[in-house]
Amino acid sequence: MVIARHITGWGALISYLVMGAMLYFTVLPTVGWMWPPDFHLRGYDADMMAVFWTALTAEAHETYRGILMLWDRVFIVCVTVWLMLVGWRGGWMRYAVALLACLYAGIDLAENAAIHGFISNVVWDPRWVDLGSHLTMAKFAAAYLCVLVLIVHLRRTV
Repeated sequence: MVIARHITGWGALISYLVMGAMLYFTVLPTVGWMWPPDFHLRGYDADMMAVFWTALTAEAHETYRGILMLWDRVFIVCVTVWLMLVGWRGGWMRYAVALLACLYAGIDLAENAAIHGFISNVVWDPRWVDLGSHLTMAKFAAAYLCVLVLIVHLRRTV
C-alpha cells in the first residue's frame, strides 16, 4: 500500500510538472499569459475564452490538446488513486473519501472533454464554454471537499 501511494503520488507530481512546463513554454506566451480555462476557480465566460481561443497558435493549440487529452488524464487518475490510498484506513469515512475522489475524477474528466469541445471546434459555441465553466467550478468544489473529508478522516484515525 505504501509503495502504491508513493508511485501514484510521484506520478501526480511529475505529470503536474510536465503540464506546467508545457503550458509555461508553449501555451501561455502565445495567449498573453492568460490563464487556461481549467485554472479559473470561479469559472469563466464565453467572451474571456473567445480571446483565449483566438490567441492560440497551431503549436499552442496542439500542446494544450495534448495536455487535456493525455497529461491531465494521467494527473487526474494518479491524484484520485493517491487520495483513495491515503484515505483507505480505519472506519467508514474511507468510503466517503473514495467516493469523493471518484466524483472529483469524473467531474475533472468531463471538464476536460468540455474544454476540448470548445477549444477544438471550428465554429465557436458558447454552450461548450458554459458547460466547461460549470464543470471547472464543480471540479474545484469536489476536490476541496474530498481533501477536507480526507483531513478529518486522517485526524480521527490517529
